[in-house]
Amino acid sequence: MSEGPSWSDIADWYDELVEAGSGPHETAVVCTLRLLGDLEGKSVLDLACGQGLAARAIADAGAVEVVGVDSSPAMLENAGRHGGPSTLRYIDDDAQRLSKVGDTSVDAVNCQLGLMDIPDLRATLRTIHRVLRPGGIFVFVIGHPCFLAPDAETVARDDGRIGRWISGYLDERFWRSSNPRGVRRAGNHHRTIATYLNALTDVGFTFEHAEEPQASPRLQQQQPEYVSLPIFFAARVRKDG
Repeated sequence: MSEGPSWSDIADWYDELVEAGSGPHETAVVCTLRLLGDLEGKSVLDLACGQGLAARAIADAGAVEVVGVDSSPAMLENAGRHGGPSTLRYIDDDAQRLSKVGDTSVDAVNCQLGLMDIPDLRATLRTIHRVLRPGGIFVFVIGHPCFLAPDAETVARDDGRIGRWISGYLDERFWRSSNPRGVRRAGNHHRTIATYLNALTDVGFTFEHAEEPQASPRLQQQQPEYVSLPIFFAARVRKDG
């Protein structure tokens, strides 16, 4: 992997970005809650929770227990500082192993904007499958592998229409954004949609639903190229029981 900042290195900057009002994160949270559905009485593991945005939203939506998991101490420190209901807590753990989480111990696992940051996809999915109870669901939102591919650029046509120029979509690799103020300067594992879907079914999940969510009004204002293109790909899968 190329040299560059870690997620802990940019944790405070990231926290300020989210709390200032981020259209992408706003869009992701709405999509996450829609895919999770009714959370009353459910225990949820929020994987790669970062500064806790999704974890707090899930706890507020009625889950009986929410455990946010991240491997970055700086991210977890910021998450704890934001507080939340008594049903929410955080732990430091590796998403690829979840050594602190028991087998068949949770009803749902969520990973919002984190799955593409974890090196070993299949190990992570096997671990998620292990900790879910039979019939439990896994929900994830990722940066759209097509429109957020490495080196993709926003372009404007002569008629004023805005879109994305894509190259190298099939070249799976770890990469860092060259934008010194971009989130993905901390690193991102580019994978095709097919790789994600095949890995899920190979591990034993049953596919239920996918979304390419419409941008929120804030996202449309902040990044108008996503008025007519999806910034995210999201899905819900189930562990058969």
